[in-house]
Amino acid sequence: MNTVDLRRVDLNLLVVFQVLCQERHVTRAATKLNLSQSAVSASLARLRALFDDPLFVRTRAGMLPTPKALAISARVAPTLSSIVDLIFEDVAFDPQRTTRAFHLAMSDDLELAFAPWLMAQKLAEGWTVDVAIHQTNSTLWRETLADPRIDIVVCGTRPQQQGASYQSEPLLSGRYLCVFDPRTLGCSQPITREEYLEAHHVRVSFDLQRGWVDERMAALGYPRRTLCTLSHFSGLGALLQRVPAVATVPEHAARTIAAASGLATSPVPIESPRFSISAIWTARADGSPENAWLRTILQRFAETL
Repeated sequence: MNTVDLRRVDLNLLVVFQVLCQERHVTRAATKLNLSQSAVSASLARLRALFDDPLFVRTRAGMLPTPKALAISARVAPTLSSIVDLIFEDVAFDPQRTTRAFHLAMSDDLELAFAPWLMAQKLAEGWTVDVAIHQTNSTLWRETLADPRIDIVVCGTRPQQQGASYQSEPLLSGRYLCVFDPRTLGCSQPITREEYLEAHHVRVSFDLQRGWVDERMAALGYPRRTLCTLSHFSGLGALLQRVPAVATVPEHAARTIAAASGLATSPVPIESPRFSISAIWTARADGSPENAWLRTILQRFAETL
């Protein structure tokens, strides 16, 4: 570490940055930090100069973080948590000496990747905590957090206008991949644009509705040849082993399903969006050492993706 260079940086800027990532609104961030709105705006200007990136883009939905901001937040959040633990170690949570049961809620595509990783960490580090994973999604997050058992919801998109009753922080930004059996489908690796447009597709949607793939293909003049629609990811691997079809799913799910089912993955050969995943919890749990520890674990998981 270059301590001379570090002395030139106001580390309080990182606190402002992380709160902006959580609130995505200058006024709300200022209220949470007990600062003026102009002070937060000035800090944001200094952060933009420091990282040579806009960091946040103003939209009608709020201040949306750029991909670089999400990447920075994923590294800053556990660092700030570690500093808090260092200063207040007398109230630090010890996962090796508790029988605390944690309840997380997430969509099953995230559970496919998260549950095996978390259990491996529990065994390797000797945690005595218990863990239960509930099903939810970005539409039902508020109803899910109304359950007093739920500690944190992990959503595929960050909710807008969440209000003062909730806190959130971004975990990662991801892309989509195709997953398929190249022998059954009889296609190239990676799958070509023409093969993708002409192939049968398996859609995965919790509400069984059309999604961005349908819209993009329609714009290109190709009606999507949907073989079937699944509401969950659990049966996707077995299905794609038997039928000549392709599914377009988040990268973490695609790689997990492919590894377990002997399938192949490929970049999506048409223009595709990125998605963001965030952790959300109630404001009343914000100062809890247990909740802070759990958020640190989620950040560690996000860094593996």
